[in-house]
Amino acid sequence: FKKMIIFRPHNVYGYDMGNEHVIPELIKKIKKSNSKNINLKIHGTGNEIRTFIHIQDFVDAFGCIFKKGKHLDIYNIGTQKKIKIKDLAKLIGKKLNRKILIKKNEKIVGGTSIRCPNTKKINNLGFRAKISLSKGLDLILSKKTII
Repeated sequence: FKKMIIFRPHNVYGYDMGNEHVIPELIKKIKKSNSKNINLKIHGTGNEIRTFIHIQDFVDAFGCIFKKGKHLDIYNIGTQKKIKIKDLAKLIGKKLNRKILIKKNEKIVGGTSIRCPNTKKINNLGFRAKISLSKGLDLILSKKTII
């Protein structure tokens, strides 16, 4: 029996996954400063909302849809735990013992205010993310993996 499943990953993050994404970009900017108080320039106002899924949870979700997903069905792989970008920056700053002051900048062309996938279909298959954003950030910052 063959089956084809379409999946859409949404804001996957983890250690050593490249620097072209929100979380590694924020970490890089915050770490670059030697100051305890950082004026952090971000794209947009900081009120933009995203959800993030740790790479290990993504792998587990992929396994779930591979085993239980329906032929020709489409699954969003992500979470429903929303966070504003400015709150994400402040959380990372706190973990790095820095105080973050957000400086607004122009929004990226094509950027959206809210990017949160509908994960009902994958949740109905039994998938539940296990790694909170806070714990996932701790893993990245300590350069550890749980795989």
